[in-house]
Amino acid sequence: MNGDALGDATADALLYSTRLRPRRSLTTRERHKVVTLFAAIHGPLGLALILHGAWPAALFLALTWGGLALAFARNARAARAYEELELSAIELRYARVDPVGQRRDWRFNPLWVRLAVERHEEFGVERLDLLSRRTRLEIGAFLGRGEKTRLAEDLAVALARARRGPHFD
Repeated sequence: MNGDALGDATADALLYSTRLRPRRSLTTRERHKVVTLFAAIHGPLGLALILHGAWPAALFLALTWGGLALAFARNARAARAYEELELSAIELRYARVDPVGQRRDWRFNPLWVRLAVERHEEFGVERLDLLSRRTRLEIGAFLGRGEKTRLAEDLAVALARARRGPHFD
């Protein structure tokens, strides 16, 4: 009985685990500073245009500022999305969480899942997919090529370890 419990704990032990998040160049505070800076520039300029009778130009300045603020808000919302990968000797779990928080999970047998990698000669990995039967899932689509290359290498090594089966001492 003790041996089975130990074996199950070892077989379920995580061999690889990662959470993938999109990188954003600005923090929330920095985004607010940029939008405020544009408001500080566009406000007086728009007021001067209105005083000189060019109110349509001032309207377009306001629309430009509003578009910038909206773009930053949408970018910040998209940054809340993430993906999780957890690999044990008996299962690969992949979860994709959208910006709203809705979670979608997939489970694969590590013996049957393949890692499909599309590489560019100069730039490295351009696309990374998990393949199993009729399922093809792109992972880390928001990552840069260097990050995808590292992920592909790490995941390939971990899958090879998982295919060897659980290690019992």
